[in-house]
Amino acid sequence: MIRRSRAVMGVMLVPFLILGACASPGEESRPDVYDQSQVNSLQQARVVQIVSVSRARVNVDNTKNHKKSRMWGSLLGGALGAGLATGVGHVGWGAGLASGLGGLAAGALLGGEATDTQKIIRGVMITYQNREGGALFMSTQIGRPCEYKPGNALLVTTAAQEIRIQPNASCKRK
Repeated sequence: MIRRSRAVMGVMLVPFLILGACASPGEESRPDVYDQSQVNSLQQARVVQIVSVSRARVNVDNTKNHKKSRMWGSLLGGALGAGLATGVGHVGWGAGLASGLGGLAAGALLGGEATDTQKIIRGVMITYQNREGGALFMSTQIGRPCEYKPGNALLVTTAAQEIRIQPNASCKRK
């Protein structure tokens, strides 16, 4: 009986891992992604000189995916609990309902454990200066180091006064 319950728990955990792996929190913060409110609006831009690019790690909010994992976990757990109790265990309607509720709670718990509310993603730390020279500035952006190289790049300032340094290189595909 213990082997069967471990197998069921293992089967229940797979969808959460898949959901967590497919989600891409932070992608909305890439410098080349804009909100609908920013489309067709005036934004200040200038060309800057990238001096150096280094790897960075950015801690982003993953609450939305955490909630989705809990929801799917509860649905899957409830269905599995009720289905196994009535189908395999041949119990009555009341016991099947109780098993479904237990599975719902366990599934929500497992789903919440499978996906964290925060996630560390790849980023880059860019050191740049105005083309005329002068002071050095740094900005952390969501992206990969291969998307940037020393040289000219476009810096966009949005209405929210955040800057977005546009990628000035492309990553080679393997």
